This record gives sequence, structure tokens and C-alpha cells, in this order.
Amino acid sequence: MKTGPASTRFSDRPALSRRTRLWLLLVVAVLHVGLGFAIFTGLASGAITIIQNAATAAYSVPLDPPPPPPPPANPVPTPEPAGDEGAAARRAKPKPIAAPPARIPNKAMTAAPAASTGDATRSGATSAGAGTGGGANGTGTGSGGNGDGAGSGASRAVKIAGDITATRDYSARTRNLRLGKSVIVVLTVGTDGRVHGCRIHQASPDPEADAITCRLATDRFRFRPATDRAGNPITSEFGWQQRWFAP
Repeated sequence: MKTGPASTRFSDRPALSRRTRLWLLLVVAVLHVGLGFAIFTGLASGAITIIQNAATAAYSVPLDPPPPPPPPANPVPTPEPAGDEGAAARRAKPKPIAAPPARIPNKAMTAAPAASTGDATRSGATSAGAGTGGGANGTGTGSGGNGDGAGSGASRAVKIAGDITATRDYSARTRNLRLGKSVIVVLTVGTDGRVHGCRIHQASPDPEADAITCRLATDRFRFRPATDRAGNPITSEFGWQQRWFAP
């Protein structure tokens, strides 16, 4: 059988049912009869329009609907509804925790036997600290607080006369060296209250003025001599500072 484009097009169309084919044949036969009638009656133009409308209506007949698609191979399962809420669980109770006993016992502090003002290392634990009058009175024959001796106690030498104030006693040539300065001398005071020696303890910038100070102190100063614990006069040393002020 010879095949061509027309046969290919008709083969692609879906097969018609028997009822549809009979109905189409009837419509085609009516069209042929109407066409022949129109030719003989001279109404060809109106007949052609009628034939076209009939043909259009014939081919507009709805065909049988296609079969529904097959179901999917693996259908998605419908989720089941959630169930009711379960009952509440029992409340947990914490276990009591006991602290272990201390391994090192706390020792109580021992209080001092008597309050005092002792040194820091003793923390006032002695009956009497230094300087609080806790010591007993002395019993010697010297300068003890309540001694049985007849003496009045030891004393230092006391200057009772003499002074160095005149600027004319020093050299005018070295005046600028000593103004605003001073010298410290140590005097040896005898038992008669007079100066028997002098030495420079702290010199000034003017050595000549230092020597003059020793000479004038030896000549002019008088003292009440120092005494020992029995009240007897003794030889002692006395410090003196001589200052030079601007006039």
C-alpha cells in the first residue's frame, strides 16, 4: 500500500466510534444531496454557504474524552492525625546534699593573761610593757628615783656668763666668707667652770674666724661645772655654735 503525507496525517488521528462514523456518513450524504439541489435551482451561492456551515458543524462534533492518566507508582501516604497529649510525668525531687566535716578543726584563740602595751611581737601578753611604769623603784645610792644616797644626781655643764657678739672681734678682710655661715666648736669645761680646751667640730669657710671663736670662748665663757651621781664636779665637754649674721 502506498503511503504518503495524507495517510500519515489520518493515521495520527484517534480512532472514531461506530456511531460517530455513521453520523458523519449521513451528514456527507446530506451535503451531496443539498449541493446537487443547489446547482439545479440556481442557488449555488447560498447553498455553498449552507454547505460550509454544515461541514464546520460536522467537524465540530466533540470526540470521546481521552482515558484518565494511570495513578503514580509510589503514592505519597497521607499523614495520620496527631494523637492526644499524654499525661504529665512525675516531678523529680532533688536529693539532699550533706557537707563533709572539716578536716582541720578550728582552735580557739587564747586570750592574753593581762592587757598591756608591750611590744608588737609579744602582743601585750606580758604583765607590764616597757615604759609603762611597771618596774620597781631603784634602791641604789646614786640618782635612782627613791635611792637612799645623799647626792642630788648627775648634771651637765651650764653656761652662765660670756658671749661673742661684737663684729670687731673678727677680721674685716674675711668678712664675706663668714657672713651667713657658722662654726661649731667643742669646749672642755673644767671643775672650776672655766674653758680649758677647744676644738673645731664643724668648720666654716673662714678658718681664721674659727680660730678666733675658740680663743674668745676660752677667754670669756664661764660655766657651772657638770657633776657626777654623787654631786661632785667633774670635767665635761660643751658644744657651742657661733653664727655670723649680716649687719
